[in-house]
Amino acid sequence: MACPQHQRISKLTTEFVGTGFLCLTVALTAKTDPLAPIAIGCALMVLVYAGGHSSGAHYNPAVTLAIAVRGGGKMQPIDVILYMITQFAGAVVGMLLAWAKITKDLSGHPVLGYDVNYGSAYLAEFMVTLALCTVVLQTATTDAQANNSYYGLAIGFTVLSGAVAVGGISGGAFNPAVGLMSAFYQDSQEDCWVYFVGPFAGAIIAGLWFRLCTPAEYQEEAPSPSRTTLGAAAMEILGTMILCFTVGTAGGNGSPLAGLAIGSTLMALVYAGGSISGAHYNPAVTIALLLRSFCGATHDGFSIKEAAIYIPSQILGAALGTFAAWGAWADSAKVGYPAVSLNKGYGEAFLGEIL
Repeated sequence: MACPQHQRISKLTTEFVGTGFLCLTVALTAKTDPLAPIAIGCALMVLVYAGGHSSGAHYNPAVTLAIAVRGGGKMQPIDVILYMITQFAGAVVGMLLAWAKITKDLSGHPVLGYDVNYGSAYLAEFMVTLALCTVVLQTATTDAQANNSYYGLAIGFTVLSGAVAVGGISGGAFNPAVGLMSAFYQDSQEDCWVYFVGPFAGAIIAGLWFRLCTPAEYQEEAPSPSRTTLGAAAMEILGTMILCFTVGTAGGNGSPLAGLAIGSTLMALVYAGGSISGAHYNPAVTIALLLRSFCGATHDGFSIKEAAIYIPSQILGAALGTFAAWGAWADSAKVGYPAVSLNKGYGEAFLGEIL
């Protein structure tokens, strides 16, 4: 049996190597490849599967902070500090390897979009890191979803989605270790703080919101029905907010990958919230489940009372996500939203929505 010190070294080595490869992928693709979000998201997915059993596969100081705020004995304070130091070191090594391979001038790093203000960049980093940390906490740290096979997919594709949605706004770090690379470039040194403040704030809120959504993680007895319903409503608010934020940002930037970003976000959020609320995030889904119960479903019944809580929660989440997208763009006209195509009629649009 390995001694605790050897186990700690093993975990830190995994974090160093994983963060290094993640930052190497960012540096090699972000500046030259339009499909960089896919490369980065898939690289993270593979690295999470590779290191999850060893260190938890954080590769991100914000994720480490979220797990610390989540509590429940998942991490000791000394490990939080050591993880972060190791992740920052891995990021620097990954960046230097990219410089050696393709030169510093061709290597990518997070950089604010043209004429983007700090408030918009901060909000973009905050929102996507909130989504990322929520997905990590729900799919990789709970008893309800222990030993699942999809956590790496959900985590990697959350980053893919965020990079498509707000990469042109904030630079798409969602990770202070990735953001640290910007400190080594004159064009982004002054903006580097955004990649620390935004992700760390998102991580703290994700950890606190996790406590609200999952009371069963903190008590041996089953939570009361009212407490369970409160957690479900909180998950519906958060999930719908993040989904609508992605629609508003990815749908408004003209990227050909917008559909992939929105679908990836929904997939990851369904994995994250399925065990808590059922992960509806959509009044139509809620109504369908209500009708299913009315038709005599023999299990997983859904009541009118629950629907009366879910639908307002989803509407609130949609409003918050819309305003967040507005803030990220700093212009309501840029926010993406569903609209009937100019060359299509209402009948075709109606049929499409029904189908």
